[in-house]
This record gives sequence, C-alpha cells and structure tokens, in this order.
Amino acid sequence: MTHLGTHIAAVLAAGAVVSGVAFGAEAGGADAGRPTALVIDASLARDGRNLVDRRLENVDAEVRLPRNATEAGTNVRYFDELDYRVYVAGAQAIGAAKDTGVEATPVDGLAGALAAAR
Repeated sequence: MTHLGTHIAAVLAAGAVVSGVAFGAEAGGADAGRPTALVIDASLARDGRNLVDRRLENVDAEVRLPRNATEAGTNVRYFDELDYRVYVAGAQAIGAAKDTGVEATPVDGLAGALAAAR
C-alpha cells in the first residue's frame, strides 16, 4: 500500500509541476518571447566625448539612437512592425511613439532604457 501511495503522490506532484509551468508561461504574457528594442534620443546615449555610452554595447536588445524626430519615428515603426517590445527614451523618441500610435513604453533616460533591457 505504501508503494501505491508513493506512486500516487509522485503523479500528483508531477501534475502540479506541469500546471505550474503552464501557469507560469501564461503569467509571463505575450511579451515573454518577444525581443526588446530601445529607441533612445542620440543626445541621451552619449558618454562624455564618446558618441555611444559603452553600457549600450552589451545590452540584450536592439538599439537605435535617432538624431531627430523623423529617424525616431522610422525606428519606432520598424520595431513595432517586427513585433518587438519597444522602449523609448527622450523627447523625440517618446514623441515619435505617440505620433505614430505605436504602443511603446516610455522610460526615464539612458538609465531607464538599460533597466528595461535587463
């Protein structure tokens, strides 16, 4: 009887694990498997004399540094069409997301963009 009880407990535990995995996948939402894109005003991405802050070299995201509102709009629309999670930083990038109707997430400057890419 103990063997049968142990077997039933193991089956129930396995079912709980499978249910938990499925529930966890749902809890992650549709964004869980989507790649990330950062569209950051070029003026915010500088570090002293460097045109691009070194911290952007190793982020797990596509990065675009538009120099003007037109470039920002192009970048935001491009990543939206490719179904990326789009994060925008800076007045031009945030404005481009609003103007194009793209549901991008505004973040606070370079620090916010780096945090979003983690």
